[in-house]
Parts: sequence; structure tokens; C-alpha cells
Amino acid sequence: MTDAPPVPTTLRKRRMRARLLAAAREVFERDGFLDARVTDISAAAGVAHGSFYTYYRSKTDIFRALVAASMEELYASLGGGQEADGGHGDRPTDPLSGIDRANRRFVAMYRENTALMALFEQVTTFDPEVRAVRQAVRERMVARVRHSIERFQADGLVAADLDAEYSAHALVAMVNGLVHYWLVLGRDFDQDRLVETMTRLWAQSLGLPVPADRP
Repeated sequence: MTDAPPVPTTLRKRRMRARLLAAAREVFERDGFLDARVTDISAAAGVAHGSFYTYYRSKTDIFRALVAASMEELYASLGGGQEADGGHGDRPTDPLSGIDRANRRFVAMYRENTALMALFEQVTTFDPEVRAVRQAVRERMVARVRHSIERFQADGLVAADLDAEYSAHALVAMVNGLVHYWLVLGRDFDQDRLVETMTRLWAQSLGLPVPADRP
């Protein structure tokens, strides 16, 4: 019986980084950022304390990496309805349904990452690099929504003189703020009712038609 071939160093490094990131998320969500310790992260990952520093300089460094890896997926989930075309590049035939799907997907992603999002907001207040990550992913989300508004304008569904950029900022802030207030700060909202309201406000603020029979 021949020995298994050795795992390439780069692959081992990727696996170890992923292992440490998973352990860091567990520790940060359990203990909070301020009380989390590198020794706890190393123990959760099942590696020697010194091995941690082969990959990350500090707990702040690994938190930044965790945020960068997680937030992109979260914020990319809110797209403002452009996925209503089914991903084939055609113009959306039902923009309201596309907006609704995007909002529901954003809520689902936020629910899966609520503890991390709470930490994200906390660390943003005192770490400039985490704040920069937050701004970057927010700007990408705004750009996606602005693109959707511009497509609606090109199709004659939204007034051509509406400021697409500022509208995108306002709509993103509404959705993000409401979901944060609900899931992080603990407001008692009904999920379906909240999403439906956000979708209606989103559509009506742009002047998109809302069917009379919609709940």
C-alpha cells in the first residue's frame, strides 16, 4: 500500500487559515471582540498558540480577515431587483418581485450572521481598517442598487430625473437600518410583514407600480 501524496504547502496553508477563521468566528461570537483572546482561538482551532502567529498578527488582524470574508457575501445579497432577469441579461419583467427576492435574501443572510454583524458594527467604531471594509462593501451594495435604478429608468419605469445614486444610498440605508434594528437591537418584528413593507416602500419611492392585490 503506497503512502498518500503529501498535501501541497499552499493547500495546507489555506486549510489552516480557514480552520483559524472558523475558530475565530466561534470565539468572537461567544465572547465578543474585547474579551476574545488569541489563546482561545488557537485552542478552538486545535493548534499550538504559536502557530496562530504564522498566519495572523493579532486578534484584530484575524477579525479583519473574518469580516472581509463574510461581509462580501452578505452585502452582495441585496441587489435591488436586478436578479429578476434570471441572470440572463434580459430586462426584468417584474421588478417588484425582484426587489422582494433581494430583500428576503438579504434578511436571510443577515439572520445567519447576526452575531457577527453586531460585532462588525462594534469594531467599526474604533478600528479604521474594519471601518474601511464596511464602507467598501456598502459602496458596492449601493452601486448594485444604483445600477438597478438606472436600468429601470432606461426602461421608462422610473422617472429619468430621479437621482439614482442618492436614491440607492437612501434605500440601502433603510433596509440595512431596519434589519439591524430588528435582529441586532432586538425589536420584535414579523419577518414577512417587515420584508413586504420594505419592498413596497422601495418600489413606491421609485414610482414603480405596486399591484392592488399585493398584500
